[in-house]
Amino acid sequence: MVLNTILTIGCFVVVAIISIVMYISARGRKQIVYEEQFAKIEDVLEGVKKDMVETIKEDISLGADEQEFNRLYKRKARINDALKKCVYGIDSAKALVIDLIRGFVDENVKDINVDKMLGLDEESEPSDHVMFEILMYRYKKRYGKGAIAQWIDNNTFDRERISPDSTRVHDKAYFITCEDLQQSYLDENIELTMDEKRDVLSVLVYQLYKGFGILDTLREMDINGFNVGTSGSILAAVNNARNMQNRANNSVWLYFRGKYIHLKFMNFGSEDELRRIIQLMIRYNNPGSLTAKRGAIVNTMYDKSRILALRPPASEYWAIFVRKFTLSDVSPEALIIKPYTKRGEITVKLVEFLLRGKITCAITGRQGSGKTTFMSSVIRYIDPRYTIRVLELAPELYLRELYPTRNILSVQETQAVTAAELQDYLKKSDASVSIVGEVATDQVAARMIQMGMTASIFTLFTHHANTPKDLVLTLRNSLANAGNFNNMETAEKQVTDVVKVDIHLDYTPDGKRFISRISEIVQLDSNTPYPEFDEPIPEYVQGEEYDEYMKRLALWDRKLQQYKVNLDKEYYYRQTDRVAFETREILRYNLDTDTYECVDRFSPWLENVIRANLGKEMALEFDYFMLRNWGLRKEDEEEEIDFGGNLETFLDELEGKIDDNLAQETKAMGVKSTNLEDIIDMDEGITTVLSRSTEYPDIADEFSIGLFS
Repeated sequence: MVLNTILTIGCFVVVAIISIVMYISARGRKQIVYEEQFAKIEDVLEGVKKDMVETIKEDISLGADEQEFNRLYKRKARINDALKKCVYGIDSAKALVIDLIRGFVDENVKDINVDKMLGLDEESEPSDHVMFEILMYRYKKRYGKGAIAQWIDNNTFDRERISPDSTRVHDKAYFITCEDLQQSYLDENIELTMDEKRDVLSVLVYQLYKGFGILDTLREMDINGFNVGTSGSILAAVNNARNMQNRANNSVWLYFRGKYIHLKFMNFGSEDELRRIIQLMIRYNNPGSLTAKRGAIVNTMYDKSRILALRPPASEYWAIFVRKFTLSDVSPEALIIKPYTKRGEITVKLVEFLLRGKITCAITGRQGSGKTTFMSSVIRYIDPRYTIRVLELAPELYLRELYPTRNILSVQETQAVTAAELQDYLKKSDASVSIVGEVATDQVAARMIQMGMTASIFTLFTHHANTPKDLVLTLRNSLANAGNFNNMETAEKQVTDVVKVDIHLDYTPDGKRFISRISEIVQLDSNTPYPEFDEPIPEYVQGEEYDEYMKRLALWDRKLQQYKVNLDKEYYYRQTDRVAFETREILRYNLDTDTYECVDRFSPWLENVIRANLGKEMALEFDYFMLRNWGLRKEDEEEEIDFGGNLETFLDELEGKIDDNLAQETKAMGVKSTNLEDIIDMDEGITTVLSRSTEYPDIADEFSIGLFS
């Protein structure tokens, strides 16, 4: 018995000694990890990964009461949720994960190693990426998501420079070099505290752990967008050429205020890193994998940015295109009336009359010309009582966010539901106004024309056509391809039956955006009869010389032969390539003077449609607006229409009558100005919606019967 007791005590002593030895060894190993493992950022990254795994797997039930258990459980669930969501770029989740990384850095990384990893010690210098992140860290504290815009403005990095591969001094480009970044960093003379250094290090670790690498900070900024993988030599990396400049891993381009700026200081290092970033950026909403067989994906990120991802062999290199859509309520006045433009208020008012007049309009222009922003801004001119249905390839407009009080529904195509099927569904959705984000396929174009004819009051859509003629012919071809039209003339007539106005947007390489022109598409009369030859055969006049009579007869015969030739030409022209429409330029932008110029008036038919849809009250202002800025038509001038005086006197009288009616209504609405010139001219920008009166004696009736059309 005593022996058993002695043996038991001995066993306990041995176990205790072994435990103490193991504990001391463990402490020694932990000290080694502290001293050696966290001297490089890669080591910190691995430590963070292990720490996050241990945090998620930690057993919180041991030795905790119910209150403590609930607190720890909620914290663990919050961390787990943040780790899943931060990869989508969600700011709140990202902030929590960075905070956890910061805690790990505080606990495990010495100050001297923080300085060394950032290149802020005496023996080294910070890398270009670290310089950029330090600059953005300081700028974000003051300017938030506008940090990079403020940095560019402060250093005028969006200025034109001579292109590196130019052959003439006139070849310009936009870029920010490594030297530019380094000079900016020196000029800022930033002195970071140790807490700030640890913040920056935590951000850098996050970018490698769950973030989008060197693009992480860029992605969260308020910019137009960016693209990656679109420049530089690919073969330089393949051939391992050391001296070759402009490699593909330096291909980050910022789309900033209409300018593409090459960020030459950004280097994602290798194709593998770019692949990792791209695969991470397209994960939101589980669009599927980007594979060699499926070489392109269009998706939407959490912040509503549109992303296009491409990879070999579909493209020559891995590439992404990110377009950001700021959900700010930008007014048409802010988009059109710039400090350097003249008569921009006329353009704003003309667009308003088109929308209020329920005219189907195409908004055309190149990629990046501002079609989406412009379309979303002019929705305010649509009658608030109308329901709006929107079809998009990928969400861009977000009209419900801008107009939450309106009846709006947007749909987008998926792998299971095509755009054509969605358009068919929208026909049953009580749509008053149909909006198509982009007409890019034959099927969508065909159904857009069909919806414009039967399913809605009018339609708005965007297209990449260069001219109004190109717009009609492209839509005609799409209609013919999708609808199996044997007669192109019939397809063309359907297009011109629906699409009446082309609002074309453009921009210059230096970022100046404007409405290049507003054109009307006028359908020609297809029932025009063939020309007739009514001249009778000359008769012999008694006493007339025979030679004179033969001359008259020969002249008549020549006219007859020419008529036959013209008749044959007209016949074959109508049977082959007869143009069934013409385009009429209503307004254009003069780039030399930055002035919007009135060119030609709308056709009488279209003006009558606009006038009828505006209603009796607002139609009076429309006629005043057209007469004052475009004047009379040529045919009206030739007929010498009587105004009871001259045109200027008539307009003055008309203005006075409108002023009297507006005075009472604007006063009731709390609008200070009651002067028609202030409202129509919009010299200081339109800030109110014009109210209308129903009392327009005499003059209203004269306009309503189309006196000037």
